[in-house]
Amino acid sequence: MENKELDYIIEKSFRTKPDFHLSAGFAQKVTLSVVRRKQLKNDLYEYFYLTGVLLSLLSVAVGLYYYIDKELVMHTLAFASENIIQVILAVFILNFIFFTDRVLLRLLFSRWKMNDIQ
Repeated sequence: MENKELDYIIEKSFRTKPDFHLSAGFAQKVTLSVVRRKQLKNDLYEYFYLTGVLLSLLSVAVGLYYYIDKELVMHTLAFASENIIQVILAVFILNFIFFTDRVLLRLLFSRWKMNDIQ
């Protein structure tokens, strides 16, 4: 295609009106959906990052206590192994609360805000 033909097509497209119409809030809806996806990724990243930091701090603390007082750590591990179901349940509930606080509530509130805008 030559430049003259391309120029003619471009000029013609600028002169004619399109056959379709976008709603008044189209750009805002697209922007909100992109922001919501990016926010979800950021929230998940923050959750996994903070979970990793907390687990590493916990492992450092257990290591220090093991170095300082081996018996305390052994008694704690014995208690945890005797009550494994309760310990797993407590860890699961705490993790779920943390996940809900960091990810789910933000997702729900951002959807409510988007519905209020529309």
